[in-house]
Amino acid sequence: MRYKTTLIIVISIYIGLSAQVTQNLDNRFNLAQGFEQAGQFEKAETIYRELSDAQPWNNLFFEALNKNLISQKKYQQSIELLSNKIKMTPADINLYGLLGTTYFIMDQSDKAFEAWEKGIALNQKSYIGYRVIANYAIENRAYEKAIDILKRGNKNSADPTIFSMDLANIYAANMKFKDAAIEFCNLIVHHPEQAQIVKARMNSYLNGPDAAKQTIEAVKDFTDSKPQIEIFDLLTFVYQTSGNYKDAFENVIKTEKEFNGSGTYIFIFSQDAYRSQQYEWASEGYNYIVQHYTNSPYFPTAKLGYARTLEASLDQKFHQQNESWKPYTKQVPYFTDDYNKIINSYYEFVKAYPGNAINVEALFRNAEIYRKRIFDLQEADTIYSKVALNSPTTNYYVESNLARGKIAISRNDLQSAQKFFEDAVKFPRIEPNYFAEANFYLARIEFWKGNFSNSVLLFNNASKNLSTDFANDALEFSSLINTTKKDSLNLLLYAKADLLAIQNKYKEACTEFKTLSDLSNLFILNDFAKINFAEMLIAENDIQSAIKILEEFTKNPNSAIFVDKSTFLLAQCYQYGTKDLQKAAQVYQKLLETFPNSLYFDRAREALQSLSNKNG
Repeated sequence: MRYKTTLIIVISIYIGLSAQVTQNLDNRFNLAQGFEQAGQFEKAETIYRELSDAQPWNNLFFEALNKNLISQKKYQQSIELLSNKIKMTPADINLYGLLGTTYFIMDQSDKAFEAWEKGIALNQKSYIGYRVIANYAIENRAYEKAIDILKRGNKNSADPTIFSMDLANIYAANMKFKDAAIEFCNLIVHHPEQAQIVKARMNSYLNGPDAAKQTIEAVKDFTDSKPQIEIFDLLTFVYQTSGNYKDAFENVIKTEKEFNGSGTYIFIFSQDAYRSQQYEWASEGYNYIVQHYTNSPYFPTAKLGYARTLEASLDQKFHQQNESWKPYTKQVPYFTDDYNKIINSYYEFVKAYPGNAINVEALFRNAEIYRKRIFDLQEADTIYSKVALNSPTTNYYVESNLARGKIAISRNDLQSAQKFFEDAVKFPRIEPNYFAEANFYLARIEFWKGNFSNSVLLFNNASKNLSTDFANDALEFSSLINTTKKDSLNLLLYAKADLLAIQNKYKEACTEFKTLSDLSNLFILNDFAKINFAEMLIAENDIQSAIKILEEFTKNPNSAIFVDKSTFLLAQCYQYGTKDLQKAAQVYQKLLETFPNSLYFDRAREALQSLSNKNG
């Protein structure tokens, strides 16, 4: 028993002493690093040598010493240090890599390559040696040598593409995009599962000078010499990424024919084109499936997608005609005949696939067209009602209730509107933006009724998530109510005007807002009324009067709340209202310089860039 106790004490003492020694060495190492950071390299060297002598096996201390010597340009001492270490541990491949690095820094590339080759020669059958030494070559920007090493590694490995990704990355970094594409294609030929990784890597450089052209050339060679569906798909991807949807479409058709497909790749192409707002080519793709793949599982979705792309394409023309830049626009229908054709297409789909889950989307799209494009609110409301009834567990239920609530507001039926928005909020899986939107309108209803305390609570709900589309407007309303609720009479007048604006009664709203904007003693409420008055004038096409008010805003230091908003709207008036593009550019530039944190900053920058491109 006494022997065991003594042994335990001895071991404990040994462990304690060992820990103390380790701690002391770590402290010395930190001290050496501190000397280096202070530029006192010789003092650091002395400590590093002491540490290396104390623990010859510690690579951290050894490599720190070697790095220190190189920093002092003591290259010969670095060579001696590494050579002696190699004699002690000749199988350590990293030592050859470090030795080659020293020679390379000395501009003795022949000796550097010789050292690296000795490292590889330790085990030429192992891919690890090639990777380790290639990394040293890459670190020293000896790219041609790295390429040579990796190519030999591929040849000597059981997997001939083990270094293809590394090679491709080196080629791409040196703008040899064709060579990079060849390596990527070789990788896909042997490992088709790597196709998505290859696409992600290519995507990072395809917009570079001549990158797409070189890549397409290489990939097309592979589609001819090694026809493989993943390679054909890669070619489609490169075409699309470079914006060449015409050739992408032709290639995807060729892919389906070459491999007897069922329309899968055409469908994927169409979906991608739709997301990229390339509606012409999305439409071509969907229509091709409808015409040639009637038995495909994608046929119903493609039929719906075809109508949806026609709608999206028509919407672009509608927005151009309808002056969508305005905060409020008059409800004037355009392209009604074209929209009716799309409506008929959706109804045909519903009739053809009565049991298909996606026919709810077709019905919903028709309701949206009737409400937002043809402005037949009665028909829209009827369809929304069917959608909500048929899909109580989907987002279409929420969206339909939100839409019906807005229709009820336009009819001045605030009680029904409130119920629709409350039904939307109660949806158990409601998305944050829909939750904010529903609460925002519930808050406005309370505001219009004069229930200001209730409205503030609901506006707070709408602004809980600051990333939603309604958070900023909700915060503005909360600020207005909290600062002016003592003047309930004028606040009620403002609420009345706000309701008239939402109901598209712009002339009546204009009168109410002007009355309040003329009362300079209202302070905050006056600013809110003025900005809304300007927006009503824009809706009524009185652009010059709106410009006058907005210019006053931008020059008044006391109107801090809306100065960035009024500046942006002023630029829009010049750009779209008076067509004074030079003046618009000046105002956009002013906003960018004066309000770098504005919510309108990105939109102003995009608008200015667009103007610059037109002028250029």
